[in-house]
Amino acid sequence: MDLRHLLPALLTASCLFTGAPGLAQESKEEIKSARCSAIFTMLSEAFSTDPRAPVFQRFIGLFNDLYLKEKKDRTGSSSPAEGAARRAALLTEFRETYPARQAALKEEVVLCGAWADGFLAQGDNVTHVPVIPKLIPAPVRQEYEALATTGWEGWLK
Repeated sequence: MDLRHLLPALLTASCLFTGAPGLAQESKEEIKSARCSAIFTMLSEAFSTDPRAPVFQRFIGLFNDLYLKEKKDRTGSSSPAEGAARRAALLTEFRETYPARQAALKEEVVLCGAWADGFLAQGDNVTHVPVIPKLIPAPVRQEYEALATTGWEGWLK
């Protein structure tokens, strides 16, 4: 390879493998918070008349805000429109892939619910972001598995 072409090739490779802004993959927290915002959108729509609907709606915004914060920390910028677009894309993905991914999407509802419970424990004034749970207590799992089963079916109709 000619040396004139080597430098641009090395710079391109460097950007791809060092996580240059705009080229880097979303962080684990960005992915999970965006997905949880979309999952709580599904829950709030599926259970719109349920007394828990306002709590579900609160978590749409809370997880969206977390997504935008994480995105801004990684890339230097984020906007509410980006959060809304990401959530809309995920809702489309959920609709298209649910038949083949029912168990995985049910488990995501459980994970997001358990993560949300960490926020709920702080009351109205959230002062820190709880960690994504590794262990989920049986009662929490049962509650969100039931919500997932009924929620996905109702939302997809």
